[in-house]
Amino acid sequence: MNNSIYLYSSDFSNQINLNDNQTFVFEGSLDLNPLLFHKFIRSILDNKNVNKCFINFPLNMNKLFWDLMYLTNFLNWLGINVESIISDPIDNKFKEHLSLTNDKVNKSTLEYFQQPASQGKVLGRIPFGYAKDIDGGYKIHEQESIIIKEIFSLYINANYGLRKIAAHLNNKDLKTRKDNPWNIASLRLILTNPIYMGTYKRYRFTKISNHQPIIDSSIFRNAQDIIASRSPYRKLPKKDFFLLSGLAKCGYCKNSYVGVQKHQYWKTYSSRLNKGSYKYYKCLSNLNENICMSETRSAEKFESNIIERIISSLPTSHNLTYNIFYNLFWILLTEFNMKEYSLEHPQYSITELLHLDFLSNSTDHDLYNEILDAWKSNSLLTFVTNVFSNKWDSLSPETKRLILKLSINHINVYQNRVRVSI
Repeated sequence: MNNSIYLYSSDFSNQINLNDNQTFVFEGSLDLNPLLFHKFIRSILDNKNVNKCFINFPLNMNKLFWDLMYLTNFLNWLGINVESIISDPIDNKFKEHLSLTNDKVNKSTLEYFQQPASQGKVLGRIPFGYAKDIDGGYKIHEQESIIIKEIFSLYINANYGLRKIAAHLNNKDLKTRKDNPWNIASLRLILTNPIYMGTYKRYRFTKISNHQPIIDSSIFRNAQDIIASRSPYRKLPKKDFFLLSGLAKCGYCKNSYVGVQKHQYWKTYSSRLNKGSYKYYKCLSNLNENICMSETRSAEKFESNIIERIISSLPTSHNLTYNIFYNLFWILLTEFNMKEYSLEHPQYSITELLHLDFLSNSTDHDLYNEILDAWKSNSLLTFVTNVFSNKWDSLSPETKRLILKLSINHINVYQNRVRVSI
C-alpha cells in the first residue's frame, strides 16, 4: 500500500498520477474548497499506513497559502512527515510581504489616521443612514435616514422596546444595509450612536456639528435618558455557562440556539421579596428578531438530553475520529492567525513557520495530546466514552464545551424533536 499522500496544485497536475486515490488536486488560483480538506484529512485518518505527505503550495499568496501552512503544522502534530513544495517565486513574495507590511506596522494606527480624523472624514464602516460624499465626509442617505427617524420615533414617542421595533421593521420587510433582518444589537447601536445628531468621534477626536444631523440633539439625549431608565445600574451577576450555546442550530431557520438567563422578582402575600433564576435555550432569530416560532427549551433538560444522546450514539458512531480531528483543525485555523504571526515574527522563514507547533500555545494542549495518543493506540472511542460516562462531572465547563465542540457533527432542533449527529 502506498504510504504517501499528495496534495497538488492543478498547475502541476501533468507531473502526478491523477488516478491514485492518495492524490488530491486543488486549483491554485482559488481558495481551497473545505470539502477537499474534508476528504484529505479523512483519508489520512482512515489510513494509518500513511507516514509521508507532499503538499505543493500555490504560486500566489492567497488565503489558500495560509490555510496550507496550518494544514502542514497540523499534519506534523499528527506525526506525518510533511514535505512542502514551495517555489522560489512564492518564497520571494513571502519576504516581500514581510518587508512591505513591517513598514506599516511600525507606524501606529493612531498616527496613521489622526489627520483624516481631525478633519471629520469617513474612516471605516459608514453608519446606516449616511453615505460618503466626494470630499470623504458624511452625507445623508435619504432612504436609510427615513428608517433612522422611524426607529427613534418608535422608541421615544411610541414607547416601543428594541424587540418590538425589530419586529415592526421586519414585518414591513425593511432590511439593514447588508440585507439582513433587524435585531436588538443593530438597533441599540443606532440609538446610542451620536453621529445621528451630527457629532463625529474617531481616534480621540470629537467634532460637534461635523455633518448634517438626521435627528435633533434633544431627541438623541431623550433616547439616552430612556435607555438609562430602562437599564438601571446594578452589579451584574456572574453569568452561568451554557454548554450548547451556538453549537445547536434551529432546524427551521438554521440560526444558532443560544443560552439565556432570566431573573424574576415577585412579592408574596406577606410582602416578602422572592427571586427566581431561569436558564433556557432559544433560537437567535426568535430572541432578537422575533421571526422564528421555534421552541424554547429548558437549559438543564436540553443539555442532559444531548449528553445522554451522545453516550448512546458512541458505540455506533462511524465519524467520531474524523469529527474530532477535523473540528480541531478548524478551531486552530480560527483561533490562530498565521498571517499575523508571521508579521510579528519576521525572523522566521516559510520553512521555519511550517514546523512550528502552534498547538503548544493552546491552553488545551494537554487534552489535545491525550486525544492524539488515544488515536495512535486505536482507543479514541474508549477515551471519549470514558470522558462522557465517567469524567464528565469533574470537568470544567470550558473543557466540557470544547469536547462537545470537537465531537459533535451537528445538533438540529425542531419543534418536537432534536437530531444529534457525532
